[in-house]
Amino acid sequence: TDGQEQTNSYEYKKYGEINLLHKKTGEIEKVNIDDYLCNVVSAEMPADYEIEALKAQAIVARTYTYKKMMTHGEGEEADMCDNHTHCQAFYDKDTLFSIWRKRGFSEELIKEYWNKINEAVVSTQNQVITYNGEYIKAFFHASSPYKTENIDQIWGGEKLPYLISVENEEKEDYQNRTSCVKVTFDDFKSKIKEKYGKDVTPDECKNTYINEYTTSGRVKNIKCGELVISAENLRVLFSLKSTDFKLDIEDNNLVFNVTGYGHGIGMSQVGADTYAIKGYSYEDIIKHYYTGVEITTLSSN
Repeated sequence: TDGQEQTNSYEYKKYGEINLLHKKTGEIEKVNIDDYLCNVVSAEMPADYEIEALKAQAIVARTYTYKKMMTHGEGEEADMCDNHTHCQAFYDKDTLFSIWRKRGFSEELIKEYWNKINEAVVSTQNQVITYNGEYIKAFFHASSPYKTENIDQIWGGEKLPYLISVENEEKEDYQNRTSCVKVTFDDFKSKIKEKYGKDVTPDECKNTYINEYTTSGRVKNIKCGELVISAENLRVLFSLKSTDFKLDIEDNNLVFNVTGYGHGIGMSQVGADTYAIKGYSYEDIIKHYYTGVEITTLSSN
């Protein structure tokens, strides 16, 4: 199809199955790759999102998976694990359907959603995202309402030309678009002591301020007394939904008013759905979030 190159440098069929490590039990299960991707897409993106957004998510998940498989991401035996904080979220079909039933979905709707996710995976079969002929690091996150982030601004400064900040548009009714976290000085002091081994005074808490911003306008770090604390560490320590926040001090509390959800790198899922509603194809969506990439169709013979 238009804009997609054929390549014979990868063999699709050697990726027919994936060795999946179940973190809780330590078991390794052989799973058909398309079944695996259906389960990942349904765990990572709401099934009521537009089909083009789901197709983009399927291609992102496939790319992420193949990159891991090439390096035996989970040691010699396993390619991937089922933990979303480490690899990708994964629910088997029974678990997924029971989650959907608990949400009150009818059997008819469950069937419709499952078919839609299958369509997203099967209709994009063999398609991956490449840059200069290599699989990209296909990072994605839930929401960054105005701009995505440059990868070199977090995670040790690695520069990747396809993971740079781009303008982003998102529907305003997304429930985690904004959030607020209040942290008492006492809680702040004890977490900082635990993490950095340093004591901070109430006065230093009161005078804490945003010290530096990233190129996309997120917070890079804050300063409390002499201590510079990275926003990424704050996000983890205090369960902030993202590092795009304003900081206020009120009545012995640090108040974080947060915009967006996730690290901000690569594809925004809410944005993908927003662009799909506007009529973007999955290819448009992928090329918006990953600069200068190709969608490559792997040879299946």
